[in-house]
Amino acid sequence: MKDYVFVAENNRILDDWRKSNEEHGETNFANDGIMNKGEFYIDEYKAVRRKESGKENRLWNECPLRILFLTKDENTGGNKAWDVRTETFYEKGYGLPPKNKTISGSFFYQNEACLLYGLRNTKPEKMILFDGFSWEEALKFSDKKIFARINCKKEAGGEKCEKPVLAAALDRDKNKDFLKRQILNLDADILVCCGHDGGNLILNMVKDDIYKDEFEYVDCVEDKGTGMHYNAKRNKLAIDAYHLAFFGKGGLEARYNETVGMYYEFLKYLKKSEKYKHIDFSASHR
Repeated sequence: MKDYVFVAENNRILDDWRKSNEEHGETNFANDGIMNKGEFYIDEYKAVRRKESGKENRLWNECPLRILFLTKDENTGGNKAWDVRTETFYEKGYGLPPKNKTISGSFFYQNEACLLYGLRNTKPEKMILFDGFSWEEALKFSDKKIFARINCKKEAGGEKCEKPVLAAALDRDKNKDFLKRQILNLDADILVCCGHDGGNLILNMVKDDIYKDEFEYVDCVEDKGTGMHYNAKRNKLAIDAYHLAFFGKGGLEARYNETVGMYYEFLKYLKKSEKYKHIDFSASHR
């Protein structure tokens, strides 16, 4: 196992990216990367957050299945951007854990917590069903397990990040490779590309610009709105997922089943495939 300073390199990339944004007159930069696993605290807006523990690099290095959520930008509602790495899935106003056992009312965080639990625990022999775990179990799991989230556009935004805005941000920074460097540095096993909406810019960027056509679409089940794209060379999976805040028909359970259900079908597909039957993707990648 390589001993690599993921966190330090991520910080160097963010510093370079922030300076570039400032040159374009953008000053509301949102840091992100591997989520903090240190002490809980309550910020000025009464949100429950976490400090860096100093163990994040080791935990990520040893993580058996690294999951990276790729999202558009940070919705600050016009306020100052915060560090994504400090986020938790707890509702504000109920104090700190372990007293606070209440999941956030945000659909975005509820979705993220469920997907993290389902993807990490589903095996080719058994899918973790949506009603097979409680909110408290999901919260405890997210507290303990390391994962990461990256916004593809670092300047904070609002409730919506329209495709032309995201596309312009991706195109502007392409020649400096900030996003590519950040994603390659974290070296995740599952990249949840949260932008499925008549064409996923984030997924296309991962497949075409970062990993240069190493991913292939896996037709493991009739289309249910979420696609699996497998990189056999690096044993990585890119998931064509909806935005984490997208409610849509069927709500949270439908979004969960689209992503985790398709992942389960993907795992079974590998086991049945002559080409990939030797691969147990859900087993440790380290």
